[in-house]
Amino acid sequence: MTPPSLHELSLKPRISPEAERLVVLEASGVAVGWEHVVLRDFDLSVRRGESIAIVGSNGSGKTTLLRVLAGLSAPLRGELRWLGRPLPRGPSRCQVLSFVFQTEPRSHFTVRELVTLGLGLDGPPSRLQEQRISCVLEAENLDSLADRRCSSLSGGEWQRCAIARALVAEPAVILLDEPTNHLDPAHRRALHERLAQFNSHAVILATHDLELAALCDRVVLLGDGRVVSIGSPSDVLTKAMLQRSLGIRVRRLDDPEGGPPLLRIVGFAPKATDAEPS
Repeated sequence: MTPPSLHELSLKPRISPEAERLVVLEASGVAVGWEHVVLRDFDLSVRRGESIAIVGSNGSGKTTLLRVLAGLSAPLRGELRWLGRPLPRGPSRCQVLSFVFQTEPRSHFTVRELVTLGLGLDGPPSRLQEQRISCVLEAENLDSLADRRCSSLSGGEWQRCAIARALVAEPAVILLDEPTNHLDPAHRRALHERLAQFNSHAVILATHDLELAALCDRVVLLGDGRVVSIGSPSDVLTKAMLQRSLGIRVRRLDDPEGGPPLLRIVGFAPKATDAEPS
């Protein structure tokens, strides 16, 4: 079977107009950092079914911002709303959002036990919840590994397990930190295909993977402690923008059928504020 093209991957299944209009996460005037501000004046409104890539150099605040959007860290200033409300606590929080970390110690839980944790339960799952867990394991091709210890999984298997845990409670928002990091090309491609199928969730991911960013609906490009640009991959992932913000030179090929641009890093260049337009 011929694998889908990048253009086909970018065409997600449609959801209802009412669901598309639902704002699932909103950030207004947010500043993030630890001892000092690393990113300021961040504004973003995310709708159900939308995918957002956050792209920036190391130290630009991508992971810190993602932790704030996940409610794991408090913003230094600004306001955040999830489904129009503050983030709830307990099991209901798992139905609002989930987080897939860039690095996480391999636990001694079985795959099924780890995925069950994604429900945020205080006790054993109900029969209906057990059916949901089994469905997610099957969808992520993990049913044959359900009784394996997570510590014995390969990198690609572990990534699928972490995504299954994030999906099991059917959250409105899924946040992923560098989801293709440490994956070989085949597993990276498989993850690209899987993420393209998420149409009932909003997906926000921090990434250095320009191919993955190009598959998203919108790209947020960070630089110099602020948002440099936000818009479609074709508008944001330009040669000038990437040189200015990331210090890289790219070769870009636009798809005449309107699919995502193909980008190849060909070298490095000083970050500049007066780069020629692409």
